[in-house]
Amino acid sequence: MKYLLEANNLSVYFDSDTGVIKAVDDISFTIKYGETLALVGESGSGKSVLAMSLMRLNEITNGYIPNGSIKFNLSNNEIVDIVSLKDIRLQKIRGNEISMIFQEPMTSLNPVLTIGKQISESIELHQKLNKEDARKKTVEMLNLVRIPAPEKQYNQYPHHFSGGMRQRVMIAMALSCRPKLLIADEPTTALDVTIQSQILSLIKNLQNQLGMAILFITHDMGVVAEVADRVIVMLNGKIVEEGIPKQIFHSPVKEYTKNLINSVPKLGSMRGKSNPEKFYNI
Repeated sequence: MKYLLEANNLSVYFDSDTGVIKAVDDISFTIKYGETLALVGESGSGKSVLAMSLMRLNEITNGYIPNGSIKFNLSNNEIVDIVSLKDIRLQKIRGNEISMIFQEPMTSLNPVLTIGKQISESIELHQKLNKEDARKKTVEMLNLVRIPAPEKQYNQYPHHFSGGMRQRVMIAMALSCRPKLLIADEPTTALDVTIQSQILSLIKNLQNQLGMAILFITHDMGVVAEVADRVIVMLNGKIVEEGIPKQIFHSPVKEYTKNLINSVPKLGSMRGKSNPEKFYNI
């Protein structure tokens, strides 16, 4: 297969009291091997639903895929359609071949289990390792994401960590099985600017080390400029624009894309003005 992932005519719907909600509506896109594809749009545009559909996680909240396909090239070069896979096969792909980092690590981590235990359990499940080997692998992963004294931190609970450190734990968990595709859903939204930059740099370095592709979901065009090889812009469940960052930033076609770009504050734009001005809020 030419691409790592190829989605064709994909839709994701939810039934509601007022009718069918078309969260993702008949879209097609590809993810290349080793690239970072940024998926951008305002809240409610369908980007997170689209990302979760790649592992069929929307089914947990009664979402369903009425049409379309998601072709994915596994590590053994078998090409599968994720849409039509049985649950038992899908479970082997989640975490192993495709992993996900969620935007708020405090709600994603179990507060009553140590961070080491949580990562180890994932490794035991997906890689079929015994407890001792899983522990060693966990310490390796904590070291990889630059958590100091990983042997000691293994026994700490999530509330002992700062937001940035918890996000590093989530990255370690997501990468513990060396996935071919990492889905990062707003992974730096809850972090301050300095920590955000560190996390973005860490993800990029790990991508280079592991050779994985990344689907990066965000509404922040500043983050897009820093990490993306290619950009897809979503609005109301549809793709409205696609291109490389240079094209998207300097020659956007759609007014909606222009508004997204204008929502990023420009350095020095308030100089000489007596009062702050409100930026376009997408």
